[in-house]
Amino acid sequence: MHNNVRFYNAVNMGHIERKKREKENIRTSILEAALTIAKSEGWKAVTIRKIAKAIEYTSPIVYEYFKNKDDLFWEIILLGFRKLLQQGEAKLELVQNPKEKLLALSLAHWDFAFENRELYSLMFNLERPYPNEEAQKGIALIDEIFQKVSGATGEEVNLLVFNWLCLLNGTIGMIMQFESADLPYEEKFSVPPRSLFIKFLQRFIDSISMK
Repeated sequence: MHNNVRFYNAVNMGHIERKKREKENIRTSILEAALTIAKSEGWKAVTIRKIAKAIEYTSPIVYEYFKNKDDLFWEIILLGFRKLLQQGEAKLELVQNPKEKLLALSLAHWDFAFENRELYSLMFNLERPYPNEEAQKGIALIDEIFQKVSGATGEEVNLLVFNWLCLLNGTIGMIMQFESADLPYEEKFSVPPRSLFIKFLQRFIDSISMK
């Protein structure tokens, strides 16, 4: 009798775990399908119907996981910030000097943007709310680095971090616009865009460094 109970319990647990994995797989497939559509057609072209067709399910199945398209996009944005944070942390493990850490973080941001253009454009879209909680995890990561590089504290550190973020996203945004317009910036500046970015960031880091 006891063996039968254990057997049925094991079967039931296996069924529950299988259903859980199936749900996680469908959720992941939905997110991946949205990104794939965005890469080929842009975010405006992403619809629940297209996603459902891509994963070979019906639209109501997609709505079981996300209330609407905005809810789906918000989840993608959060995943993007988590991925950016992970890449930044990985870069920091490779260097020790605070100035080198700051440059490494900057390059992690650049690489993420150009390796994940569609995701980056969604994350920093002015028409969408900013995920403060996720973004603050990244900010907390760099506060200490800025303090060591500059010797600044409190509000001054916050201003430097904000300045840094403006430089990162402003430069990346402009270069992406240059590329989309097919403007010959390499002829104008005599260096590849990533090297130009490094020059800007190195100048900024040197300007805030303790003498």
